[in-house]
Amino acid sequence: MKEKWNLWRKKYWPPGKDKLLILVLFGLLLAVIAIPVEEKKEESGGQEAASAKEQAESQSQSYEEQMEAKLQELLGAVEGVGEVKVMLTFEGSSEKEVEKDVSLSGEDESQETVYEEHSGSERTPYVTSEKNPKVAGVLVIAQGGGSSRIRQEILEAAQALFGIDAHKIKIMKMEGTK
Repeated sequence: MKEKWNLWRKKYWPPGKDKLLILVLFGLLLAVIAIPVEEKKEESGGQEAASAKEQAESQSQSYEEQMEAKLQELLGAVEGVGEVKVMLTFEGSSEKEVEKDVSLSGEDESQETVYEEHSGSERTPYVTSEKNPKVAGVLVIAQGGGSSRIRQEILEAAQALFGIDAHKIKIMKMEGTK
């Protein structure tokens, strides 16, 4: 065993300049691979901020549409209701609560909005909570809207879902149904 070691050492040690260069380059390659790299985004900072604003606007707009679609889907699944169309009205619009830093100096109190920084110099206010608008009225047009039992079920469902009074819910029979 000792003889084999001595033979290997005589043959390969000390390494030549070419082998030493290969070892150094291999070490550099491993070091470069190990360094974490920040992923670059395809969109520029201005486009990201614009798309974030568009998304926020579409979310408030789509909230109303989502609520209508959900109610329409749920009522359509009830036995005897049949085909259904729904319209909801809302009080106000969605509200976003923005984080504020409060600083006290003597008797003076000042508040500053907290901002999230995106790529570059784009900043948007930091939103802590968002309140969706409250449902003010419900209109339901259903094939089974002529039946008093179905009307009562629809009325109770809308009251339970939206917490509104019965006089703010209108149920009508769909045209062309018996």
